[in-house]
Amino acid sequence: MKRVLLLCVLMSLVFAKETLTRIQIDRQTESILATLFEELPERIELYRTADSGYIVEATYEDRRMVEELTADEYQILLATSRVKMVILENARLPHLIGQTLHGLGLYSWSLPMALGMEDKGAITIGLFTPLVYTSAVFFLTSRMRISGGAALGAYLGGIEGAVHGGVAFQSGRAIFPVSIAENLVDFTLGQKMGFTPGMFQRKFNHCFYGYYHYFAGRTLAVGWENDDTWENVDDAAVIGTALSLFEGYTSLILSRHSENLTYGDALFELRTAIIGAELVPLLLATYDLHREEQSNERIYAATSLAGYGLGYLLGRKLSRDYDLSGAAGVFTWLIPYLAHSATGGLIALTESEGLARSYPVIFLAMDLPLTYFCYKIFAERATKYSSADVPNFNVAVNPVYFLIKDRSQQNVPIVSISYRF
Repeated sequence: MKRVLLLCVLMSLVFAKETLTRIQIDRQTESILATLFEELPERIELYRTADSGYIVEATYEDRRMVEELTADEYQILLATSRVKMVILENARLPHLIGQTLHGLGLYSWSLPMALGMEDKGAITIGLFTPLVYTSAVFFLTSRMRISGGAALGAYLGGIEGAVHGGVAFQSGRAIFPVSIAENLVDFTLGQKMGFTPGMFQRKFNHCFYGYYHYFAGRTLAVGWENDDTWENVDDAAVIGTALSLFEGYTSLILSRHSENLTYGDALFELRTAIIGAELVPLLLATYDLHREEQSNERIYAATSLAGYGLGYLLGRKLSRDYDLSGAAGVFTWLIPYLAHSATGGLIALTESEGLARSYPVIFLAMDLPLTYFCYKIFAERATKYSSADVPNFNVAVNPVYFLIKDRSQQNVPIVSISYRF
């Protein structure tokens, strides 16, 4: 398919006495047609020619480009491009906001630290860094159409990288370079592979789970007092970080077919996993406070891991059944703070030592019903999916394969296999 200027195509059509009929298309089709062009256009329009062919017109700020398709090519494109859809949204402003926050709150102090600067030089560089960094991002993305997944992925990647660098290397000088690296890697993955905000939030969840699994698992296996390896913090930090990276990026890859996973779903998955992980340990902590003794740390670790597993599975099931909005997911994270505040207020009001020792269980008594109540309200207003709508495993024969005359020029599989993680 040879790319030519729109004017040339229109002139040739006029001389050929052909007419164009504009076709109304939805956003999904518009996104698929955008994959024909190297740069994401601002607008896509589709026209049908008199000979049943198609012309795709892409509008940019300073030019227009077109692609000509036959009827067969058009149908093949629709059938084979679902897995590489480009979202025609412009999340550049949220991306700029996220990177500005990084410049102000993270890179302003981590860059001077990475450079080994001190005193006046560190202060000067730190104060200029936010403006310089934000300006660089602004101009580098001036002609880019950024997806929501890339914007959130870059923001979360910057946070994850800062933690990974600081923990693994046990040095503040590693925070800036590792943060920038994960920031750029996740931004590229979001742009090139079409990962959504929900997928990147789930990756963030699993990065957290990686540290939790390592330290809770080691506590369960050898405890604290009898484990000499706890004294070697460097080795433990490196292993925990490696597991965090592995779980994070593995979950991102396995989530690529979870089209219905929203940002709110992923936030609520993390919420239910944490509720499960802390449920029995908080009850056990209340018991220990009243008897003024400490239970074995292995009991805490075992009950926490078991509860985490149940909470994790429950969260995954609920995220498959409903689509929670991002606002709903964020609100569920405000509930524990409300519960802590109310628990503290109750203890301050009564000035009871017995209630103070029962703080963990009182907090649970407020947190659990409030979370359940709010989820039920949000779920009733969310999109519901049946198990048939979102199969975990699917194998299908692609009928388009048999319509292609020259298969050497087409990359169309005869069988497609998908797994929804």
